Amino acid sequence: MAKAERIIKKYANRRLYDTESSQSITLQDVRELIGAGHPIKVVEAKTDKDVTRSVLLQIVADQELLGRPVLSNEFLEAMIRVNSNPMRDLTRGYLEKVMTHLESQQDSVEQAWTKTLKKSGLGEVGSLAFEPFRQFQSRMFTLWSEALSPPLRDADENTSDSDNSRQ
Repeated sequence: MAKAERIIKKYANRRLYDTESSQSITLQDVRELIGAGHPIKVVEAKTDKDVTRSVLLQIVADQELLGRPVLSNEFLEAMIRVNSNPMRDLTRGYLEKVMTHLESQQDSVEQAWTKTLKKSGLGEVGSLAFEPFRQFQSRMFTLWSEALSPPLRDADENTSDSDNSRQ
């Protein structure tokens, strides 16, 4: 059963507010919600403008800058080249399908791992050791699925770069 979308309000002072839990949250909290499988939508509190993409990209950028890179330089360069290519929509669709496929395989890998651990006699202890990897994999797939689904540029390209850097 799909989880309901969590609405996060973003205020002008960059604070994030989870409307479901009625409390302020951090980007790390948003990352954990996504990792736990909660679809999110981030809206500006004043205008209700959807700013989910900028927040997701900020989470990925923060992860990259904090020494836990997910993407290679080559991959990032390729993404920039693809955006400059007239076939970017086709390429984006392909990347979405790849990420969806990888995410669907995640359960198969986890089931195989669990079965192997049970046969080895490690059982629950082995499953606990696998949990951090499963969480990382889930976060990665969710972040990329969300980040790649809308176009790289929204229709309202009039937003200044300084506005985007503050999101």
